[in-house]
This record gives sequence, C-alpha cells and structure tokens, in this order.
Amino acid sequence: MAELAPWQRPPFEDGNEVALRHGAYSPRKVNPLAAELVEHVLHDPDLGYLAAPSYRPAVWAWAAAEAQCQLLDEHLAQFGPDPDFGDRRVSAAYTAHHKAATRADNARRRLGLDPLSRARLGRDVTAGRANADLVQLLTAERERREAEEGKGCS
Repeated sequence: MAELAPWQRPPFEDGNEVALRHGAYSPRKVNPLAAELVEHVLHDPDLGYLAAPSYRPAVWAWAAAEAQCQLLDEHLAQFGPDPDFGDRRVSAAYTAHHKAATRADNARRRLGLDPLSRARLGRDVTAGRANADLVQLLTAERERREAEEGKGCS
C-alpha cells in the first residue's frame, strides 16, 4: 500500500459502519433481526399455517418491516423525549419509522398476527371449509339422484 499523506486517513476496512446512522436500510442490521422474528413466529404453534412455503415472502416482508421499526426506535431514542423536529435527521428518521410501522402493521393484519385479524382469518377459513363441505354434500346428492334416475330408465 502506498504511503499516506499526513492529512489522509487509511481506507475503510470491509464491514465498516462509519456512515451508518440507524441501520434500517442495511441488510447487515435488518436481516438478523428479521430472521429472529421469522424464527419466533414459525415456532408458535398457533401460527403453524405461516410455515407453508407460500407465506415465506409475506412473513419475511413483515419481519423486515418490524426490524426496521426496532432499529429506528433505537436511533430515535438518542434524540430524547423532546426531539427537535426542525432537525432534518430527526424528521427523516420519524418519516422512515412511520413508513416502516405502516408496512409492519399492514403485514401483521394480512398474516393474522394481531387478535382481530387472526379472528377474521379463522372465520374466513372456517367459512371456506363450510362452503367446501356444502359443495361436496350437494355434489354427492346430485350424483345419487342421477344414479337413481339412471336406474329407473333402463
């Protein structure tokens, strides 16, 4: 490596976090937190349906939004209980937090991760099963009648 001038600093090493403020947009910070959340949800016996492969992208998107919220909460805590909203960094962090919280809340509802949405999801699943059972019953009855009509004609 070439000799550095007195006013130069050495190059940053791989994995440095010099420019990192809150990490909410850094996969190095978000992904481990999101992975913990996914693991926690997938081991909850009441949420077994989320283990289906078709849910993986939605569960990950929810977990990433929750992780971003956590990182932004930690970042915003440094500004104290009475932040200066005139400070561009503060307002940007609050805006980012609001967007992440909105994404997380919407995903929570879609996945049935809060009590009301879980009840609605359960109701919809039950209604779907009841409809499928009714269709099966009506189909069987129609087939029985067709079989009886077929016997009478021969």
